[in-house]
Amino acid sequence: MSGDGNGLMSNVILAPVVDARTPGWFHHGAQILALVDQHRPRVCVELGTWLGASAIPVARLIRRWGGTLTCVDTWAGDVHEPSQPAATPPWMLLSCARNMIEAGVGATVRLIPATTREVAQSWTDPIDYLYIDADHAYESVAADLRAWAPFVKPGGLILGDDYGNDLYPGVKTAWDEFEQTHGLNLTRFQSSPPAPHGVQLIFGTVGAQA
Repeated sequence: MSGDGNGLMSNVILAPVVDARTPGWFHHGAQILALVDQHRPRVCVELGTWLGASAIPVARLIRRWGGTLTCVDTWAGDVHEPSQPAATPPWMLLSCARNMIEAGVGATVRLIPATTREVAQSWTDPIDYLYIDADHAYESVAADLRAWAPFVKPGGLILGDDYGNDLYPGVKTAWDEFEQTHGLNLTRFQSSPPAPHGVQLIFGTVGAQA
């Protein structure tokens, strides 16, 4: 994998990065949308969606060329996946779906209320864009990378949020190990002004031998 974030944001004019009506986070959103506009992915997957703050801007962009976005989340209201997901109702799912519909992207987005590992076991489609922002524990980030990265097509994008976040050090550790194990060269991107807690975006494109 390789990544090049230089100058991307200055080369494309995009809609507002975050929908002001949608609670949540879309760290480095302008950079992510610039990457999406450059690569024009059609099959997109987001792991960890909450109320849709990151999914909605991406969905608005990819619908221009017929792309679709599958969002995987437990919608149980926790940054970590529940230890017993079957016993934890996805009580935030309705709010997320309502936000998608009100934003006009309901036809572009598919919501799957399950753990990322459960969905990966039955997933078969090659992926053009994979955004990882689910459970922030080291073991979970590493498991998501192992389970989902093999589905990304050669030339496809893989991205992760909360890299370098001092509240979730396991995110950085998992990505660094993944990069080293696979002999990759991923890009770390920090917005200006810097995001809180040192949060960076990590991303790259999958090569033919990845």
